[in-house]
Amino acid sequence: MRSFVLGLISVLMLVTPARAQDDVQLWTALSVNGPLGDDDNRFLLWFDAHARYSEDVSRLGVSIIRPGVGYKVNNRLSVWLGYANVLSRADGRDTLTDNRIWQQATYTLARGPWGSISGRTRLEQRFLEAGDDTAHRIRQTFRISKPLPNSKWTLTAWNETFIHLNDTDSGIEAGYNQNRAFVGANVALSKKIKLEGGYLYNNIRRVGAPDSNNNNISIALSAKL
Repeated sequence: MRSFVLGLISVLMLVTPARAQDDVQLWTALSVNGPLGDDDNRFLLWFDAHARYSEDVSRLGVSIIRPGVGYKVNNRLSVWLGYANVLSRADGRDTLTDNRIWQQATYTLARGPWGSISGRTRLEQRFLEAGDDTAHRIRQTFRISKPLPNSKWTLTAWNETFIHLNDTDSGIEAGYNQNRAFVGANVALSKKIKLEGGYLYNNIRRVGAPDSNNNNISIALSAKL
């Protein structure tokens, strides 16, 4: 499996800028969401979990557990509130914990025979072990999906930009933090389960150091309640 992932990333790197070769990674995710009950589908449940393997897919770098609850305002808009526990394991350092409270809105912007465009706006309040200040961050995602005719497959692409809103004593500086750009496809394994895979390019701003640019394979399994 590791050799397959590294080989696929090597091919993808041929079409990316040379500077974007800091690391190759494998990101895996599991998500479950949907209405909390059968009688009233306005109240929603959110859960996602992540394991991200870094340093040429040689070790677990980041793990995330993120539960939440939501409310369906209408067929195009839902609002959410939740908590996230993020563990980062940098080489030569102990595991660092990032506890977060988050709020978000998910919405459909446009839909037609050509596909759909949706968005997610998320605010985070981050409580990091490295300092006492609360770090505030906004994350904006836009996603486009195009179902293939007479097929279980859907082409997908999305982009997510992260902006720090304040300086903190842990070393965070207000402004641009990182960007993630994904292109791939998902397949419906059943009426409620989908598997999505593709290429994800991740640029991360480093304070006082060159940016980190990572080429990743992303695999995500999602289920609807």
